[in-house]
Amino acid sequence: MLITEKMERVSIFLPREDETLLWERLGRFGRMQPGVASQVPKLSKYLSFIDLSAIESTLRETASFLGVDLAGPVSSDISPLDPEALQKKLDELSEEMAQKREQQRSLREEERSLHREIDHVRLQRSHVEMLGPLKVDIGSLQELKRFCVMTGTLPLVNLDSLERSLKRIPHALIPYGKDRHRLQLFVVCLPEQLPEFTKILEAALFRQIEIPKGLHGAPQDALREISRREDELSKKLRAVEERAEKLESWRKKRRAELSDFLVINAATIAACKHAGQTEKVSIAIGWVPKREIETLERIVSEHATWVLEAKDLPYTSSRDDLGLLIPGKLRNPPFFRAFESLVRVYGTPIYGGFDPTIIFTGLFVIMFGMMFGDVGHGGILLLSGLLLRLWPRLRSGFRNTGTILIGVGTASMVFGALYGSVFGYENILPAIWFRPMDDINRLLLYAIILGAGVIVVGILVNIAVKLVQHRYLDLSYERFGLLGLWFYLGAIGMVMMLMKGGSLNILVVFVMMFLPLLLMPIVKMITRRWRKGDEEEEESGFTGLIVAGVDLFEGLLVYLSNSISFVRVAAFALNHVALSLAIFQLGRMLESMVGGGGILYIITVAGGNLLILVLEGGIVGIQTLRLEFYEFFSKFFDEEGTAFVPFAYRLESNRR
Repeated sequence: MLITEKMERVSIFLPREDETLLWERLGRFGRMQPGVASQVPKLSKYLSFIDLSAIESTLRETASFLGVDLAGPVSSDISPLDPEALQKKLDELSEEMAQKREQQRSLREEERSLHREIDHVRLQRSHVEMLGPLKVDIGSLQELKRFCVMTGTLPLVNLDSLERSLKRIPHALIPYGKDRHRLQLFVVCLPEQLPEFTKILEAALFRQIEIPKGLHGAPQDALREISRREDELSKKLRAVEERAEKLESWRKKRRAELSDFLVINAATIAACKHAGQTEKVSIAIGWVPKREIETLERIVSEHATWVLEAKDLPYTSSRDDLGLLIPGKLRNPPFFRAFESLVRVYGTPIYGGFDPTIIFTGLFVIMFGMMFGDVGHGGILLLSGLLLRLWPRLRSGFRNTGTILIGVGTASMVFGALYGSVFGYENILPAIWFRPMDDINRLLLYAIILGAGVIVVGILVNIAVKLVQHRYLDLSYERFGLLGLWFYLGAIGMVMMLMKGGSLNILVVFVMMFLPLLLMPIVKMITRRWRKGDEEEEESGFTGLIVAGVDLFEGLLVYLSNSISFVRVAAFALNHVALSLAIFQLGRMLESMVGGGGILYIITVAGGNLLILVLEGGIVGIQTLRLEFYEFFSKFFDEEGTAFVPFAYRLESNRR
């Protein structure tokens, strides 16, 4: 807690034939993050690396066809195969999968073809049904040679204009039905005049009805033939669907049989790519939390030919002696782990850096509660959090969200009791502390005091981190170091003296505020000259003065803006009350304007409270994050690290 967990860099040497067994043991151990040996120049020039991409690709193709989630958990104690045996097994599976994949492709193509034929037959049915009033042989219409025949529909209002347009062309327009505003027409013309005839029909918005080919007899006879064709196609489609269901049953069965095998081997192959080999020896490197090193030693000691070397990693550097970035592992009690995801939104602390999760959590729930203080709204957030934590169908994916809602909901209820607010009503509970609208100045004062406390804590954290990392020289002149703390505490002291009606002595003001500001550039210049191997260019005296002046001015602005920024805590607390009052006022207006407005008042107030809960609750959460990120984290979070991601099999037993 508070500092990222102490790590050790480990190197494991073992015979090449035992490499798969090693990764199996490490996967079940689940506490080691592998390092990529090929990225270490000191090692890569002496090692060879096996190309496992072909095996990995085949494995993923098989998993994709069977619908296996390679990132999912495994339920059995199956062991992974070494690359050679795995390749043979995958070759066997590939032949089986290729046959089934081809069968699946063929079935899908056949199914699509049948669907197209059925759609075509149904379209024919609709066309023939529209030709129903015609008492003619449909087949004979298609066999005419001296005349061209078309059927279709035309807007009723366009019939007269069409007749006028066709006046000079020999033709026949025979209406045979009517459908709403469109007239069904039987149209006859000479073959040589068909192109011109067609253009005139299109201009009149004539919509042609296809005369189905291959059908004979009256429309009713044609409909019976179409029904027969549709039945035949439907039977074929059902047969194809049955074969597809059998194939899907086979896939389901094979998925159940091979899921664990594919998941375990996929994870192991991905891990094997991290290791390097000599002619007889494999080498795996990585990082393990110091508290877990004894367990790893026991695992390695079970094999006489395995050798483990562990190197303690001090907090003084974020990289080890191989030049690799050491992962930073956060370690917090269960309740606080849910808030680690919010911390990582800003960044992952470097190795040896401060883990702000516990302080972040405390500040987050306090500020959220102070801005969103209401017993009713907080109670809904609390119940929602408990639901997400306890409901089996939801807790797997929303467990952390549930914990966060429990924390902020409880804080909102506490501050709601202090404010005396229940769903915006302030006449149900007495205010234990005070009501925000009744004493705005007091609320503003407490918000600024809270902000000053957050800033001081941030500076103290930065000082502690620099001490742990042995960065004493940086600590001496940094804006948020010792001199910065001196200045800010002095400024707070002066403000308190003025508020109490005291007088300020010029010497006291100089010592409390301006002396640390003046010392910052001086100590910075001395420190830079003191350091050996400093490659920064020396600044001229005039340039140095300008830079120092800008730094001082910027420092004053940063401290002032950071402090004033916390006024938003009070602003959102007041906004919560004001929004509730506006909703009640709107409800009363509707109640007085509309008869039976009591129900309308209840609906308005309920809807308004839902709006407050969702919209304002989300905005308050964002503002709380913003205050912590920019006014707290910025004091000490000056470098981002890499998260600790151990190689571990996702075993069902671990999840339970």
